[in-house]
Amino acid sequence: MSDHTWKTLLELHDPAEAEIIKAALEAQGLVVELFKESAGTVYGLTVGMLGKIEVAVRSEDFAAAQAWLDAYDAETLETDGDETPAE
Repeated sequence: MSDHTWKTLLELHDPAEAEIIKAALEAQGLVVELFKESAGTVYGLTVGMLGKIEVAVRSEDFAAAQAWLDAYDAETLETDGDETPAE
C-alpha cells in the first residue's frame, strides 16, 4: 500500500488521454496514479460514473501538476526546439 496522499488533478472519460497526461506528468518527475472503477474497466465503459478516470498526484506535487495542466490547456508548453514545423 502506498504512503502517498493522493489529490485528484482532473477527471476524464478517455483512457488514452488519461495515459498521455499521466506519462507527460511523470516525465516532469511527478508521481501520478490513475484511479478507475473496476466494473467500468471490465465492461469497457467510457461514459458515466463507471467510465470516469481520475488522474491523481501526490498532494505535495499538486501545485506543479496544476501548473503543467494549465500550460497544457493553454497550449503554452515549451518544447526543446527539435520539432520541425509542418509545411
